[in-house]
Amino acid sequence: MITLGTVLASDGSDMSWFEKLLTFLVSGALVFSLIKGYLTVNKIWKRRKNEEVSNSISIVAAMLGFVVGFPFLLNALIITQDYFNAAKSVIALFLATVFTLIGTGYFVDKNRGVGFLKLLGQALKLEGKESGDLISDMIRPKGARKIIDILQKLAAIDDDIAKEEIELIEQFSEKWGIDVPDLTPGKPQEVTNLVELKGLVQSYLDESPDTDVAEGLVDLINLMAEADDEVTEEEAMAVAEFTGMIAHYVSKEKGGEMEMFEVSIVPQGDQQMEAVRELLPELEIVESRGGRVFKVGKYFSEDYAEAVCEKYILLGLYSSSSKVKVDLEKA
Repeated sequence: MITLGTVLASDGSDMSWFEKLLTFLVSGALVFSLIKGYLTVNKIWKRRKNEEVSNSISIVAAMLGFVVGFPFLLNALIITQDYFNAAKSVIALFLATVFTLIGTGYFVDKNRGVGFLKLLGQALKLEGKESGDLISDMIRPKGARKIIDILQKLAAIDDDIAKEEIELIEQFSEKWGIDVPDLTPGKPQEVTNLVELKGLVQSYLDESPDTDVAEGLVDLINLMAEADDEVTEEEAMAVAEFTGMIAHYVSKEKGGEMEMFEVSIVPQGDQQMEAVRELLPELEIVESRGGRVFKVGKYFSEDYAEAVCEKYILLGLYSSSSKVKVDLEKA
């Protein structure tokens, strides 16, 4: 019995020290809450007159601070008499007040003389317009409009738009909330220029989309080419070139090397040399093992490079392509 009493007394003593320690920690947490509140307000207070800063604050979120804070404050003061929690609620209400005032633009110079309720209404209206931006950006990838344009032009590259291709375009345009003109199966109103389409793909990549989204575009391009169960020569060439462009974009930050196909024009004599200079004045002649050549450019697919060569061969110029390795860190 004596031993049991000693143990119980010891437990009570431990609880007493634990309570003291807990009280000390709660007091420290309250102090840290004050410091945190000050630092939070101090950072934005210097910029309270900046309209961009004002518009960046969610007025609804700030006002919800009152909805949450007041019940907790009343509960802590009247029912639980927990003054530490009451103090934390006061700090939260103070922050809600500051952020509400800044979020309405109350301190912005151009709003001087405008009533608080009017500013509040304007802020709520702006919030309503922007409330879906985050969800929209999460669902709708960056450059979605250009992705749809790429799919439309790719569908018309073989001078025939299939019903399955239209359905694929409409599926993604509806998903991303993008309006597209009415498309009908058959001959397109405008035939796609392969060079123009390549420029559109490069324009999309210049917007620096997420690499995951860019890789997804490869799948979409392949899906579009195979939608009608027939991959034409033009589609195959476009798919190969654009896949290479996207692979280059995705791999560029990782460094390393990538195989490409370089097209050169090898003039046969001085007459062709002058003809190339007149036709392509932007090209510079370089010395190569095969003599003096004009470097036209590097391409990602062999078929596309061969098509470029064929264009110059039809003009009577000797042209060839060769496989080269490109250092992506220097590209």
